[in-house]
Amino acid sequence: MLHRCCLRMGAFSPGILALAFPSSSAADSSAGLHAPVAAIGRVPLAMHAYFVLIVAVLFVVVFAVMIYSLAKHRKSADDQSGRFTGPTGTVQWLWAMVPFAILLFVVYALISQYCSS
Repeated sequence: MLHRCCLRMGAFSPGILALAFPSSSAADSSAGLHAPVAAIGRVPLAMHAYFVLIVAVLFVVVFAVMIYSLAKHRKSADDQSGRFTGPTGTVQWLWAMVPFAILLFVVYALISQYCSS
């Protein structure tokens, strides 16, 4: 259908060809940062890999909690929505403060790493 649409418009898009045949593109398929030339460049690269791993784990955990919440509290389960005006309970404050604590940990790790080297 897409091919007929492109032919009908009289246009051929190289982007559609690249989507159809990704192996035919000449782009470099390696992911990540370039290998560091100097020894001092290995530290930020290692820290980058470490924090990407932390962020990936956090993403998976938060996404799993979100999917679980969507499935458990869907409208067809006849759950009534609550009326919240802001974080009033301990759990709500913790849920708001955990991302802040994670950011503080990342900043502390970065500052301590760069100050020690």
